[in-house]
Amino acid sequence: MLIELFLVFSLALALRVAPIILVPHGSGVDQWYWKTYVETLRRDGKLPVKMPQFLLDEGHWYPPFFPWILAKIPAAIFDRFSVQLAVFIDMLRMSILVWATWWLTKSEAAAVIAGAAYAITPLLITYNLQLNPRGMGALFLDIMWLLVGAVFLRDAPAWIWILIFIFAGLVLITHKMAMQLFWFTALVGSGLAIDLRLALLIPGSIIFAMILSGGFYRLAMRAHWDILKFWSRNWSGNGVHPILESPVYGNTGYESPGKFYRSGWKAWVRRLQFVVGFNPWMPAVLFFAAVAWYSEHQFSDLEVWVFSWAMLTFLFALLTTIIPVLRTLGQGYLYGYNGIFPAALILGLTWEDLGAFWYWRIAVFLACAACLSALFVFLRALRTSRTMKIDANLDAAIHRLEHLQDGTVMCLPQHWHDVVAYRTKKSVLFGGHGYGFKLLEPIFPVLRLPINTIIDNYKVCYLLTFEGYLPSNFLEDLPDADVENFGEYRLYKFEVA
Repeated sequence: MLIELFLVFSLALALRVAPIILVPHGSGVDQWYWKTYVETLRRDGKLPVKMPQFLLDEGHWYPPFFPWILAKIPAAIFDRFSVQLAVFIDMLRMSILVWATWWLTKSEAAAVIAGAAYAITPLLITYNLQLNPRGMGALFLDIMWLLVGAVFLRDAPAWIWILIFIFAGLVLITHKMAMQLFWFTALVGSGLAIDLRLALLIPGSIIFAMILSGGFYRLAMRAHWDILKFWSRNWSGNGVHPILESPVYGNTGYESPGKFYRSGWKAWVRRLQFVVGFNPWMPAVLFFAAVAWYSEHQFSDLEVWVFSWAMLTFLFALLTTIIPVLRTLGQGYLYGYNGIFPAALILGLTWEDLGAFWYWRIAVFLACAACLSALFVFLRALRTSRTMKIDANLDAAIHRLEHLQDGTVMCLPQHWHDVVAYRTKKSVLFGGHGYGFKLLEPIFPVLRLPINTIIDNYKVCYLLTFEGYLPSNFLEDLPDADVENFGEYRLYKFEVA
């Protein structure tokens, strides 16, 4: 079975590295912000970091552990391998999954099955194109729930609770969406199990987060509340075109194709496709669990525990997708990133008892087919996308900006602000990196001011866009400018008084 494990890990690594190779000029959005953050922290040596080039940020109060630990990596290694760090964390998480499956079942075949499911999960491959803290937050959350399971099911010694609270605190100071899922699972799980200990993880996690962060978590909590308030007002603007759906330039009733919360039943189906398509294993394992339960299969306490873990994760993904008031907690399908660990683990745990049954095999076959289909769609989209990657012409435009005199840059689409800030060292008209969303709201998710007012108020010197993105009524409002062309990309240079 060692050969099979080697092949599974090789497949996982190849699938994660291939998209990075396909975009040699860089990819993702988060990558550039975190590089800026880490390099600033390394240079200044203190938190919170100050990055005034992001004009619409009041404070960079993200949970601090991820950039803090990256700042400890030697600069030469970080500069060369920053893109691959997300893949490394993901592969470490896969290693813990495979080990846990083998340790719990003593079956190498079960470990291979769990690892194979993890290896081909689309969300892990698509998201880890870029440096981001989601993988580290998920890793800490996985370890925490494994330790909680050890206490509940295996009579682990009492000192394990110290480790549980340490990892719970690390979740809070690493990733906000992981923290939201953690608290939901703890609260609902406490009710289902009628066990107050699960609910007590929440106050305990806050205490340890404050201790581990040296008090910085109080700022992260303020920033977390700030972003929740912002998205409670603006969740319908997730993925919108900032101009075509603007109250200034848009047409009433228009909805751009990329808008995540479009109206109509087709849009509802599409959102559910996101939840299922990016991690098909969550619904797959719940399907065969339901059939097995109906067939009066006797599950072990361990299997019930992991099924409950997977079920609550899938439930939270669905609730934050379907219920409008919960959409402020983030796009629901992204919780599938956390759901793959318990889903793959339950595949391994049930392999010996259920692997021969038709419903287990059908669920696995359909999930594999869905994974491969989603990966095909993603790679095809990556080839033509202007927001998931930087192509040669956009790279040339950014290179040109690097050598122009200092001045504020505005990007439309807004996905490019972070890479422009990192590459050009110029100020950008953007924010949303921790605290101060009230500063961002005039231009995001839609423009609420005329462009000539924005240019005057913020002293915008440059506008980077591409042909066809800006409507005619917007272009008519632009002041006189010199325009440079880089293939389909346009760089406007304004005279600022």
